[in-house]
Amino acid sequence: MTIARLAGLCYYCGMDSTDSRRDFRWILTIDAGGSGIRATAVNTDGQAFAMFRRKLSPLPGPDGAVEFDPETVWTIVLEATEGLFREHPDLGQPDAVAVTVQRATFCLWEEGTGKPVTKLISWSDVRSMETAAGMNRSLVWRIIRLAAGIAGRISGNAFLRTASMLRFTTVHVSCRLKALLDRNPAIREACRDGSLRFGTLDTWLLYRMSGGRQWVTDTSNAAATGLYNPFKLKWNRLFCWLFDIPVSILPPVRDSIDDFGTTDPEVFVGVQAPVKALVGDQMAALFGHRCFDPGEVKVSKGSGSFVTINVGSRPRFSPRGLFPLIAWSIQGKVTYMLEGQVASVGTLINWLSSEIGFADSPEELDALAEEAADSGGVIFLPTPLGIRFPYFRSGMRCAVFGLGLGTKRSQIARAMYEGIAFRVREIIQGIEKDLGVEVRQLKVDGGVSRSTILMRLLSASCGIPVLRSPELELSSVGAACMAGLGALWWSSEDELRDIPLQYEVFSNPREEELFDREYPRWRLAVHLAHRYSGGSRRCPNFTDT
Repeated sequence: MTIARLAGLCYYCGMDSTDSRRDFRWILTIDAGGSGIRATAVNTDGQAFAMFRRKLSPLPGPDGAVEFDPETVWTIVLEATEGLFREHPDLGQPDAVAVTVQRATFCLWEEGTGKPVTKLISWSDVRSMETAAGMNRSLVWRIIRLAAGIAGRISGNAFLRTASMLRFTTVHVSCRLKALLDRNPAIREACRDGSLRFGTLDTWLLYRMSGGRQWVTDTSNAAATGLYNPFKLKWNRLFCWLFDIPVSILPPVRDSIDDFGTTDPEVFVGVQAPVKALVGDQMAALFGHRCFDPGEVKVSKGSGSFVTINVGSRPRFSPRGLFPLIAWSIQGKVTYMLEGQVASVGTLINWLSSEIGFADSPEELDALAEEAADSGGVIFLPTPLGIRFPYFRSGMRCAVFGLGLGTKRSQIARAMYEGIAFRVREIIQGIEKDLGVEVRQLKVDGGVSRSTILMRLLSASCGIPVLRSPELELSSVGAACMAGLGALWWSSEDELRDIPLQYEVFSNPREEELFDREYPRWRLAVHLAHRYSGGSRRCPNFTDT
């Protein structure tokens, strides 16, 4: 019997495994990211007081493939939860459970047995490039876009105007799922006869921890698939028809805070508690930063970098390719967001450190970059998994310009961090231009935010203060706060806002002028790399800020 199960039995039998914890209230968050899974305990002050993390690595595969084994992911969730109770054996049962995950990562499993028939295909898997390109070229989709554009201009309908500008990419589940089904005709047939279920990672984990009784997702994770209509709040039957995906395999969609059933103690290491929140990881981090007002921005720096802005209660879009996502929905009230991505940050740093041997560890890479006063003219494009807004070129790869015989390793390391900062600046400026807003500060979290030099360079590049959260993994805390609302710990977002967050502020005005001079050269390098990767002679949106 596990320690967690023993603690749970003591709790429910009225036995006191520790007097001091009898009335202690806490929420368990399962946070499944791209590089690790965390089980986190959060108290009624909205603070994480205990955490256990297990590393998660993608399976080896062909170039562009990023997959995880579904059963291994579930096993690691159990190990992380057991580890939390092992290190804190005096914990009783939690008041509630929250689940937050990397979004748009999905698998298929048998309806009757729950046995996975595919791997978990990550949002960063780019093998569906040809599928996306083919759909964008298809006559049917071009006619739909044209018709939507004409109707949208006449009526002013935001949904039609958004549809007229949509170009499919590998981030869309629709493209990756179609590519998967095209490779596996037997799986496609099983989808058609209703014997398979589809689920993003949140759905898969909830299905397992509930003992197979819950098959559901929330609005934030559904909208991130690209198969869900964020305007009408339902699965997009047109897209399902276009991509030959049966609507019947898609799960029901609920609010982010809801009653998602109770965990099964027989399968979830003794934990028996109501699941009160399902939410995407970036949405959870936005909530954890208390970015409840339109115009507030956070940047989460983990395996990728996600620049997320709250746009309020109405969906908004960027004409250059940012489309409305749902941040969360509570009691039917929807909060929308836009998001720009740097596909690889933490993974790039780890690759440079462990695979290339540029440094012995990410910490050493940080220290190496600190040695350089500038990059010595070196330009680094941090694009090993392609580049997104505003270019959307999945085939683009890392490039380094300006190397000379006098170039030092420290200058290359600094140039890599500058490249990440420039990409964030590019996204911020694009959002400001397209939405007509002014971003006044960046709230930052995520494991890579430990890098002090990156925080300084980010402030200098964007020309605004950077606020680093003391809680680096704010997605876990944000999801727990949502579950706390569901468990009636707090009555409203305003009550949560009153709980203070102590940020470390970075401001770097001395280097802003240097970054302003270097930025045009960096964008020229993007243009050249775009052409090298097979793009058009004119890099899309190159002349725009």
